[in-house]
Amino acid sequence: MAEHIVKRVLSTATNIASKSPKKSPKRLLTTDHAATTAKTSSTISMNDIPMTKTMVDLPGPNGYPLVGTAPEYFKGENKGQMHKVQRRFHEMYGPIFKEKLGPVTNISIADPNLVEEVVRSEGKFPNRPPYPSWTIYKKMRTQANGLMTVSNAEEWSTCRTAIGKHMLRPKTVLQYVDVMNEVVTDFVNRLKYTRDNHATNSAVPNLQNELSKWAIESISSVLLETRLGCLDENVSSENQAFIDAVGDMFKTGHQLMVFAELHKRFGTKTWKTHVDAWDTIYRVAGEHIDKKLADITEKYERLQSGSEDDNKASFLEHLLGNENLPLDAVYANTTELMLAGLDTSANAMGMVTYLLSRNPRVQEKLIKEVETVLQNRICTAEELSNMTYARAVVKETLRLFPVIPINARVMTEDTTIGGYLIPKGTCILLNTFTMSRDATQFVNPDDFIPERWERDSNKWNPFSNLPFGFGARSCAGRRMAQQELYLAIIRLAQNFWLAPSKDFDAEPTLRTVLTFEKDIPVEFQDR
Repeated sequence: MAEHIVKRVLSTATNIASKSPKKSPKRLLTTDHAATTAKTSSTISMNDIPMTKTMVDLPGPNGYPLVGTAPEYFKGENKGQMHKVQRRFHEMYGPIFKEKLGPVTNISIADPNLVEEVVRSEGKFPNRPPYPSWTIYKKMRTQANGLMTVSNAEEWSTCRTAIGKHMLRPKTVLQYVDVMNEVVTDFVNRLKYTRDNHATNSAVPNLQNELSKWAIESISSVLLETRLGCLDENVSSENQAFIDAVGDMFKTGHQLMVFAELHKRFGTKTWKTHVDAWDTIYRVAGEHIDKKLADITEKYERLQSGSEDDNKASFLEHLLGNENLPLDAVYANTTELMLAGLDTSANAMGMVTYLLSRNPRVQEKLIKEVETVLQNRICTAEELSNMTYARAVVKETLRLFPVIPINARVMTEDTTIGGYLIPKGTCILLNTFTMSRDATQFVNPDDFIPERWERDSNKWNPFSNLPFGFGARSCAGRRMAQQELYLAIIRLAQNFWLAPSKDFDAEPTLRTVLTFEKDIPVEFQDR
């Protein structure tokens, strides 16, 4: 009943508008400003042009009373396709427009020069807003914030500094090549086992889930220096619950982007699922962190007794050694890195397999490079630098399907962007998906062409493609994620030929990140 009440709030204005003979649906997506700018230039004098433009002057969809454009994202084929709706809006209103989404008016930008204006104007503490539902949950459970959920600028800086010192150093990342390769070996064996024992063709049933197992096993081998057993023949119910909960949390978090407080007040199914998912994430991650802390305690007892002389510090030990991070913040940051590392890597890998299966020319070239450089060996840290085409395949995948297709900033000061004065506190959406497919930046922008990443081929504005963000607010785990992906696709190329599924097709959907909601239409044929 409560779920129904919230849905009615979103749908009432749509129903009223659809019955009104005065406005067509097209008219609802046209602002008064856009209409006035359609006048011929001969009717406009210099006196009519304001010296300073404000948000009032920005074009954009009118939307509906109370809910703004929110219903547009929940109807029909638009559901789960916010990135495509935003792209259409940019085609209608230009590179910068305003949009009332529920109670908040956002600014959407899809021009690399304007994006550069935004990020270059950021101060010491850029503000990227967490989902409202995350903030509400944290307060409700009195949970410490981590890098993904923190909103306080100085608290964020403390988390970022502590994590970056370990995860963003290239030499440190390369130290994990061997353990990542061990995970990839088990991953390939898991794919073959699942395919051969549970499929009638060369498909891997529930491939998205198998990719999630590989991703959580990889990130845990870095953060906890522990293998969780997610690639074993039988996966524990707790680890599977964690994987499922991460998907549920991101999906419902995206649904709760508007009216989260209202969902909480009415106790809707969406809100309950969101809370249950977070509870499961923290419970399971906490158990794994507890075990690692016990191991660390034993290790230091041995060091003090002189029975062990290994002083190499793990990631968790680095966080524990930071006096500015209380213990609950160590738990929060480790948990959030686990869930973020799982979801982003798994979904990026899903997009890689999907695109390779549909582009045999690219796949053949990738296989040739792998065979030439490695000759059936497992890729080492030294050889990884020679895998230029494999790296280009990942970069091109993230251009077409950036894991986070829409990034965001909250302006910390009044700022002029594109000639418009944007007030402090305004949320700005940076539409990476739209810019990455802009024909003025990329030749044949919707085609999968890794060669565009070869040296001296880059002719586009670098701010048109930011799959990991930019500057201080860029992804703290990007180097680890890229290395995981490189090593995994290299090994897949050594073992499989990827082909489109004969049974079904699918396209990515957005639930915070781009993902295949049900399954990935790819078959793994032995080479």
